[in-house]
Amino acid sequence: MRFMVIEYSVIIPAYNEERTIERAIREIAGVFDDFGKPCEIIVVDDGSSDRTAEIVLRIAESAALVSLIRLTKNQGKGAAVRAGVERSTGEIILFLDADLATHPSEFKKFIPALQENDILIGSRTARGSVINSRQPFYRVLLGKLFNKLAVRWYLKLPYNDTQCGFKAFHKKIKPMFNDITSNGWAFDVEFLVRAKRENLRIAEIPVQWSHGHESRVRLRDAARVAKEIYRIKNQ
Repeated sequence: MRFMVIEYSVIIPAYNEERTIERAIREIAGVFDDFGKPCEIIVVDDGSSDRTAEIVLRIAESAALVSLIRLTKNQGKGAAVRAGVERSTGEIILFLDADLATHPSEFKKFIPALQENDILIGSRTARGSVINSRQPFYRVLLGKLFNKLAVRWYLKLPYNDTQCGFKAFHKKIKPMFNDITSNGWAFDVEFLVRAKRENLRIAEIPVQWSHGHESRVRLRDAARVAKEIYRIKNQ
């Protein structure tokens, strides 16, 4: 069998996504097929209690480049993405949300910018971004406060949107994931803090975005998130 060089690895962290995971896989495959280069799709089942894993395994039976990683218990997006990155073999790695809040077709905008950058962040606030359906007002407000106070003021990150779940990077930075310890909501922030400390080239790319699942972070989690941000700052 001839060895196949994988150009793209797409990682989908998934927790109880039986309603969305098949559509996600099919649409990702369709988009990347048009690029004409091999793409593997890695679904990381983050301890789901529904049929997510069963659906992925059924698809994988007839799609050689679709694979499943099963975490025995729910650990959070960070743990799922790290597991997917470890398994990945592509030259370019993308992770995105299972609800396709940012559609995989937006990756086409990333391809030219990947020639000059190590990491690309999908941004809902950069000039040229489009919000097709908005989050509730209070979530928009909390997001802006988090970005202004925690991200830009406290952590000194110059990015307007760290939390959009659509990010791509080159294979060469995979080792950095071995040092990331955040499993939950702060994962994206720690990822970017570490990347900035290593002087990696990072750019925000405007994307189209639609509000999908409700975030699993609640107001009662504020103290835990604050503790994580403090730890990231001082690690």
